[in-house]
Amino acid sequence: MPKTATAPKPATGPGRPRDAEVDRKALQAAIELYAELGWAKFTLDAVARRAGIGKAAIYRRWPARDRLVADAMKAALLPPEAVIDTGTLREDLRALARSTMDHYLGPYGLAGLRLHVEARAHPGLFAELAGGIRHTRALQARAIVRHAIARGELGEQASPALILDTLLGGLLTHVLATPEEPRPEMTARSSRHVEDITAFVLTAAIAIYPPAG
Repeated sequence: MPKTATAPKPATGPGRPRDAEVDRKALQAAIELYAELGWAKFTLDAVARRAGIGKAAIYRRWPARDRLVADAMKAALLPPEAVIDTGTLREDLRALARSTMDHYLGPYGLAGLRLHVEARAHPGLFAELAGGIRHTRALQARAIVRHAIARGELGEQASPALILDTLLGGLLTHVLATPEEPRPEMTARSSRHVEDITAFVLTAAIAIYPPAG
């Protein structure tokens, strides 16, 4: 899931058009600094220095730092709209687990975690943004279980929340609980962990929610 922050298309209007490369650099620098520093130490001046662009260009585009953080988060963290649908529950769960692990271990994983924590500390600034990201991810993940039920791989009583909480919560716990020293080994073995947790969740889901017949 890691991806480069991409600037949203700027609104057009009279005067000189905005430089898309400046937007891209600013958004990239903003997400990196937010991940490193958090909201308390995030400044527009620091973004300008990191991006290597003039402060005036930043302030013209984003007069307030919360607007820049919001745009950077949307560009980097919102998942693609395409729903995972490989044709089997096993492969769907594996694809979801892989993209989730890639996100947690990628350059914006910490930014995403910070966002959900600071949405509670600063709900007026971040609650709507964090909620929108969670809602989008939840809709995509729940579609996986609904497709499995429709294909006859799971019983109709299957709980998307329980299955996906086990899969995604297990991945998050694995990443957060690993101390700093063995993290390089954890990262190197992440594909094996994805396979193991996918197999575990799939076996449990079929055992608890067997398909009819």
